[in-house]
Amino acid sequence: MRFTVLFVSLFLAAASAQTVTLATHYGPDQIAALEPCFADYEEQTGVSVEHQQVAYGDYLQTMLTSRVGGQSPDIYHLYSIWAAQLVDNGILAEPPAEVLEFITGSYVDSTVDAVTISDTVWGIPTEVSNYLLVYNKQILDAAGAEVPTTWDELTSLAAEITETNDQGNITTAGYAFGPSTANVVHPFFVLLYSNGVQPFTEDFTGTNLASPEAIAVLEQQIALFESGATDSSVEVWDFPSGTIAMMIMAPWYEADLEAGFGDAFEDTVGVAPIPADDDWASMQYAFFYGVDAGSDVQTEAWDFLTWLNSQQTEGEPSCMGSMLVGLGALTSNEADIEAAQDELGDFYSAPFVEALDRSITEPNVVQAAEIEGILQGYIERAWAGELSAEEALTQADAEISDILAEFY
Repeated sequence: MRFTVLFVSLFLAAASAQTVTLATHYGPDQIAALEPCFADYEEQTGVSVEHQQVAYGDYLQTMLTSRVGGQSPDIYHLYSIWAAQLVDNGILAEPPAEVLEFITGSYVDSTVDAVTISDTVWGIPTEVSNYLLVYNKQILDAAGAEVPTTWDELTSLAAEITETNDQGNITTAGYAFGPSTANVVHPFFVLLYSNGVQPFTEDFTGTNLASPEAIAVLEQQIALFESGATDSSVEVWDFPSGTIAMMIMAPWYEADLEAGFGDAFEDTVGVAPIPADDDWASMQYAFFYGVDAGSDVQTEAWDFLTWLNSQQTEGEPSCMGSMLVGLGALTSNEADIEAAQDELGDFYSAPFVEALDRSITEPNVVQAAEIEGILQGYIERAWAGELSAEEALTQADAEISDILAEFY
């Protein structure tokens, strides 16, 4: 009889045990911060979490392919601009009512916008990035210069403090762009927003790239190249070498800057608003957790994600919040921001947190990654003098509008 009872108990336990698969782009060192949380959750609920690492550059295509092959994970960790394509393909499940209430009640509104497609919220935000002016205090101080508050001031200052060697190569750059989409297209969007212009029409059937305002923004950027304050050899990744005065950058670069400048980090690096007068705005994007619409453990997946992003100890960040802070990244979970003030309240991160209220989400259009790649190419051609600002953006508008016409 005792054997029968034990057998039945074990059978029921095995039957109730569940495994939830979670796919992220995080490597072993990064995901290690969450592994104790996975173990705690399994001990508390009997639900185990299996992590699958997918290379960032292949992530979206891998997820689409795995869906076709019937090998989808239960949970995706997604860059917000991928969401439109996944929603268009019916891959993501809508959060249940209680999870939606958790999201809208726990996160900064602009970040909720970042995980919204067609007026529907699709997941729980995690890492968020926006952009501000990051500058080298030492270079500006040596020039007796104040931090610029307009783009015209920035352009003049950048040219003034640029230094070159006998061969004409830049040794100290007034400003840095590139080389990735995040350092080409995103600063362009930031300046568009600061000038009251959206990259796309409200219904996403076309763009505003050929507008006079957008052309003027690109001409402002071109002026930095024409003045010699920057060139294609200067990249934001060179900032920790101390040879760049200014750039528009995101909060996640803090760890690299701190490693590069060491003890001189706080005395060297400054963060300021976008130089566009009092009406400046920033752009933000987010990563988020979404659940596969075909998963047979959707309830367990949403329960786990809500737990992972909720404070388990009063006054302490959630598991996800702790991981992001440890990576030097920003969260828009308001409880986590409050609990992590030792890190997020420092001189570098605090301005980015404050700027979330001025941050407009990166447009979640279908084929966003392809569209931004096209726009990057035209912007860079304009910087190089191959095309005028008007030519570059008119051609970009035509090519991108053809793509949008396929989906909207």
